[in-house]
Amino acid sequence: MPWLTFVGAALLTLVSLTGCAGRGSIENDAVSTTAASFLHSAAPEPEQACDLLAPATLENLERDGEVCTEVVPDVGVPPMSADVFDVEVYGRDAMFRSGDATVFLARFDDGWRITAAGCTPRGKGLPYECSIEAR
Repeated sequence: MPWLTFVGAALLTLVSLTGCAGRGSIENDAVSTTAASFLHSAAPEPEQACDLLAPATLENLERDGEVCTEVVPDVGVPPMSADVFDVEVYGRDAMFRSGDATVFLARFDDGWRITAAGCTPRGKGLPYECSIEAR
């Protein structure tokens, strides 16, 4: 009955791959929700945007006695471009792009948090330039 072993192995592989695909989809939705909430609230509701920042990013933003809710509306985070976006998840890190808005996120125990925002590419192979980021 070697064919039974082969079928069993094939089913196990299929179940494993399906589980991974589902996880990516869940993560994409969570990343999209967090990034869109941040982009939609940065200017009109900065307190909500500040609540979505990663601890090190918030600390860097407020480093010289600044207050997050006063800084975020002024740093020029581009708004989300309608409902058109792209999400890339790499384990515990993610990138969200919509129009001119690029946001980087990391997964924490309580969910996805913004690690950098207002980011623009500087060229192939170079890191993004971000108006909000951890140092």
